[in-house]
Amino acid sequence: MCPKQIAIDFGTSNTLIYIKGRGLVLQEPSVVAINKNNDRILAVGFDAQRMIGKTPVNIQIIKPLKYGSINHFDIAKVMLQNFIEQTKQGGRFFKAFSRAEVLVGVPSGITQVERRGIEEVIKEAGARKVMVVKSVVAAAIGSGASINKPKITFVVDVGGGTTDVAAITLGGILVENSIKVGGNSIDEAIIHYLKKKHNINIGEITAENIKIKIGDAIGKEEKVLEVTGQNLTSGLPILVNINSAEIFTAIKRPLDKIVAAIKKVIEQCPPESAADILENGVVLTGGGSLLNNFDTLLRNELGIKVTSVEQPLIMVTQGLGITLDHLDLLDSMMLEYSPRDIQNKESIIQEDKDIEE
Repeated sequence: MCPKQIAIDFGTSNTLIYIKGRGLVLQEPSVVAINKNNDRILAVGFDAQRMIGKTPVNIQIIKPLKYGSINHFDIAKVMLQNFIEQTKQGGRFFKAFSRAEVLVGVPSGITQVERRGIEEVIKEAGARKVMVVKSVVAAAIGSGASINKPKITFVVDVGGGTTDVAAITLGGILVENSIKVGGNSIDEAIIHYLKKKHNINIGEITAENIKIKIGDAIGKEEKVLEVTGQNLTSGLPILVNINSAEIFTAIKRPLDKIVAAIKKVIEQCPPESAADILENGVVLTGGGSLLNNFDTLLRNELGIKVTSVEQPLIMVTQGLGITLDHLDLLDSMMLEYSPRDIQNKESIIQEDKDIEE
């Protein structure tokens, strides 16, 4: 019996799981609610997200990933186990996840230690083998780009915790850059601005709602939104009207950092790649790219065309799912087995034989 093959986009903001033969089976926020008195997990995903800002002192809301790497190992493991449990089909769960081959997307700028942490969490959750691919490459594959050709595919993946930028060609990364700025940074900028300019405090859910409703990457929109927050002086609830011009001012700094990161990669590309970049432009993906007029901002700043994918939130997972059908190409691409799996390849083969017997 062949082992189950699973792809996981283990993101700072969201976790997505794809099972070969079934497609995308889970898309939940990477959030956990825990009872501090006994360390018991109370809720994960959407159930935990709904508790944000409304919990008593004994309940803590934790996001176990930060900037694409594991921040709370044990909680990340339990969260992943809960998510895996939710992928039951017809009341039957594929054999305890213990025989699964898992392909996971990781940020470009991740360190070996951070990468090992992600691998260990997935292993601890029960996976038999873990393989990794850079999320920006998976996003390129998911968008339909032919990354093995001698043509530059330029990808910008704006996630919750990081923005990854890469020029990809001939199955490898020519130049890449990763910064710890993403959708969450934009939310944080809105929170900071309202504290400074309006003397009110808002939560991350409210900040994200403001970003979605009146956020604009080029300051073109002229919208007003009534926002409820907490007066920092009196501590009492207060209503204020916020306009889109203010939000543009608030989020300009993180947007400038993303643009600078993209320009840095373009500048580092060899001169021969300029024609490809000009012809093919930029593929824009990731949940952070849903900010209104983000693609227009990049066109204005870079002077090249920008293509926004239709489903940016699932593009990495889609690419990982496609890659599951071509695992034989891992050695010739930037996709790779983890060092531990390479070292234990013979024992893994023997494990398969033992299980089948």
